[in-house]
Amino acid sequence: MRGSKRPLRVWFALVAITSLIAAALWIQLGGGASAADPTPDKIVYSQQNGRNGSYLQYVPGDGSKATTQPVTGGGGCATPNTTNPVLAFSAQSYPNGYANAPVNAIVGAFNQRTGVCAISPAWAIEVSEGLIFAPGPNSLTAGRLFSRAQLQLEREDKAGGTLTGQLVFRVGANTVGTQSFTITTAQLALDTGNVPTGFDAIEIRTLTPAAGSVSVVGPTSTFTFAGKVCPGDTLNTTSSNGTITAGQVTAHVTYVAGSACKSFTFFGASAADTNSNDGKSITFLSQELAGAHITASFDWGYTPLCRADANADATVPPCPTTLVDFGDGIAHPQTYCDAADPGDTATPWCTTSRHFDYVADPGGSGATVVHITETWDGFGDIYFKR
Repeated sequence: MRGSKRPLRVWFALVAITSLIAAALWIQLGGGASAADPTPDKIVYSQQNGRNGSYLQYVPGDGSKATTQPVTGGGGCATPNTTNPVLAFSAQSYPNGYANAPVNAIVGAFNQRTGVCAISPAWAIEVSEGLIFAPGPNSLTAGRLFSRAQLQLEREDKAGGTLTGQLVFRVGANTVGTQSFTITTAQLALDTGNVPTGFDAIEIRTLTPAAGSVSVVGPTSTFTFAGKVCPGDTLNTTSSNGTITAGQVTAHVTYVAGSACKSFTFFGASAADTNSNDGKSITFLSQELAGAHITASFDWGYTPLCRADANADATVPPCPTTLVDFGDGIAHPQTYCDAADPGDTATPWCTTSRHFDYVADPGGSGATVVHITETWDGFGDIYFKR
């Protein structure tokens, strides 16, 4: 939306949240199951001896034929080489420490070990070096986000004791998270788990001891892509933890129009979110894309008796208003429109409809509850709550 690489975060909820991650769009009305592709696309980096050697493999989640690319290491200071790669290799050196500006370095790959060629040995990651993996320039992978990485690391130093390191996750120029790791034996199978923001680069660093070093080794390391939504696609999610009286929360997000497909790492709903006044929330974590036009509809289930007009009294309070944060940290009351104006950067999202039905409590209490549904239209980074 405002950028081309940062993750988006839109949060629709019934209570304020503590913070809005910089440069993110988080639609959160909850924490339900992910609606991402059931079998995501992956990249496998294989480092093997013998006939197969090292190779990259793009494995589509839909079961279609994998794309395999041979990798030539070259020995010593030689970035792994392949034509139009699905996985990009790069490296940085931090001569004044990780807290200061880096300089570009050469990737070293030798004898099924991959590292950084700034400090000897060329095929290991020493303290003050960083090895970086990212989606490659190939059309299958360019511009996409990873959601998870599974790395095979091997300790290469003889210092003894525990080695500590760090993974740094980035989207574009922004660091979106870090993860620490330790190695106490010769090798470590390191799994990042799902990274909610997604990432388009992961950097591996060695922190201690001063003489410590690690390599990325075989047999394989795997990089899992976030889900993908394209113009015309609709994502659907429904909570599974509501009560009969509260009902379930259902959400639909439609990518109406845009310049390209975009990644998303999570879309889910909850009717039992502890960060929400009545437990209801919806989360959509997606990649930012300039000009992307999105519509959304929400069925909030059932709300205790409230009035939709201005005649609320002490016994029947007003129905909650959805508030919108456009990235300025201010909770703006929802505004209404026929359609969002892409040129209106002050109010890029608006409510196109809000419907109230007064019904008997389906839980059988005899009370009257309110069934609230909404539709929205908009562009840009937003944060909704009620």
